[in-house]
Amino acid sequence: MAGNSRKTPTVRDIARASGVSATTVSFVLNDTPGQTIPDGTRERVRSAARELGYPTVLARAFREGTTRTVVVAIGGLPRGTALDSFLDGLGGELARHGHSVAVLPSRGDALTRTIDAISPRAVIDLGAIYSGAESDGQDGGWIDGLASHTLTQVRHLADLGHTRIAFAQPASQNVTAMVTLRERHLCESAAVLNIARPVRLTLPDGSDVDAGALTAMVEEGVTAVAGFDDRSAARVLRAAAMSGIRIPEDLSLIGFDDAGWGEFTAPALTTVRIEAFDYGRRAARGALGVTASAAPSPHSHVVERGSTAAAVQV
Repeated sequence: MAGNSRKTPTVRDIARASGVSATTVSFVLNDTPGQTIPDGTRERVRSAARELGYPTVLARAFREGTTRTVVVAIGGLPRGTALDSFLDGLGGELARHGHSVAVLPSRGDALTRTIDAISPRAVIDLGAIYSGAESDGQDGGWIDGLASHTLTQVRHLADLGHTRIAFAQPASQNVTAMVTLRERHLCESAAVLNIARPVRLTLPDGSDVDAGALTAMVEEGVTAVAGFDDRSAARVLRAAAMSGIRIPEDLSLIGFDDAGWGEFTAPALTTVRIEAFDYGRRAARGALGVTASAAPSPHSHVVERGSTAAAVQV
């Protein structure tokens, strides 16, 4: 890591180098089952990835250290249900192979110094993957990564007939990069599903949401809100109660990354659950160079609890 100033290669770089589409590259690098890609093409893609130094989250170890430890660098990623479940799956699988996991929240020079001191078998740098405006499919992208999970969320609303939705996002600087990614994937999902570009509902720091802003959105035709996470959705639920907006009769609401307590809200919160435990197991096997298991199926799904309903046709 230290001293390497080269720009991290992208899926598009590998596609150009191997003469295939970016989608094919993503299928190959993520070992997506059910794809009829010739062995020669697969090897050409993997060879280009190795030559360019492409670091995927589920990729094989990019360093061979002296300890039986795998480092997971999470940077500023929020600790949510999916991340904790991912780490549980990762740690359990590593233990089966006689390895342990070290989770590091630091970044930059501090991270580099710690990695050098530990000398791990491998490093899975989640923080780097989710630190920019796009993850470039390094987590599985539209196949089984963050983009795909976001599509699961938006598709549920679109299937219910909602064509004008809002994205409830926290204003906290601690999650700015992840918010940017989620909003980008939300807008791309809306385009795929042929619905209007989502409008932004920013949730200020503190406990209160501007109920007036939520009311104005409803009056302007927004019929559903997709939350950045369950906490964001719960804040919208509170604002709706304060402003007399009925959930789901007047406004459907869906969270993200099932926090588990959504069944206790009123109404109970519909959300997206990510099967991250199996992702963690797959990442561990990839980091150790063990034949990786197939992608979880389904990789994410909607937990319907009652805060979403069919859009009222006017």
